Amino acid sequence: MATVFSFASWNVEHFKNDRARAEENIAFLSAQDPDVFAVYEVEGGEVFAHFVELMPSHNIFVTEDLGDMEILIGVRRSLVAFITQRHELKSKLPTLRPGALVTLTIDDAFYSLLFVHLKSASDPRSCGLRDDMIGHVLGLKRALDNAVDGSANFIAVGDFNTMGMNLTYSDKDLSGAEEIERYRRRFDRKGMRLLSKSADATWWNGPGSSYDPSDLDHVFASDHLQFAPFGGAEVAVRGWPEEGTDAQKGDWIERHSDHALLYGEVVA
Repeated sequence: MATVFSFASWNVEHFKNDRARAEENIAFLSAQDPDVFAVYEVEGGEVFAHFVELMPSHNIFVTEDLGDMEILIGVRRSLVAFITQRHELKSKLPTLRPGALVTLTIDDAFYSLLFVHLKSASDPRSCGLRDDMIGHVLGLKRALDNAVDGSANFIAVGDFNTMGMNLTYSDKDLSGAEEIERYRRRFDRKGMRLLSKSADATWWNGPGSSYDPSDLDHVFASDHLQFAPFGGAEVAVRGWPEEGTDAQKGDWIERHSDHALLYGEVVA
């Protein structure tokens, strides 16, 4: 099968105006060579300038009006793309992030990639906001399906922050795995599936952390889309999960981010 395009999604925690860190992270991202990518938690204007300078193969865009946590998008210059912000994913809260929708036109077919960074935290309000944002993602899928009078080529990818929900003095807590399963069922009813990954955990704060590695980053895709295999998985998890020892994982996290990078290839 031939690759139609490749994509990457990476939450680079608190990505500020640090030239050395920008060079190292951009070098790691460039080594993956994605056609389309999103980087979350961009907090400094100079980061955008660094990407423009250090990744001349891509057109660079950034979401706006968030103030301190933008989504940076890169699209290979040879591709035809249309990019919009999906403000409905803010769930009417100014401090939340819109989704970034990238629509590619390849061989007369449209491919829509929605890059998301959902609400963090495990309190009931935050979990409820994630649930509401998932509803908006599925609403967009329905609209895209109607636009093509069928099933759209749709991928929703990013940091879903599936942390579960903790209720004070209650036995009705929701684990992260249970939250993922709820979303999997919701997407399944809309003709989308949760793609398998080469590693379950995508987030960790490193050795000495009071938190265990967690499964926060995901890819949901229209059922009919096909993806290149990575050791039997549909999405490659790259970064700290590939390191051998906890010390090496911690070093990677310290130099780059507590999130691993997701990489996939759509094939036909």
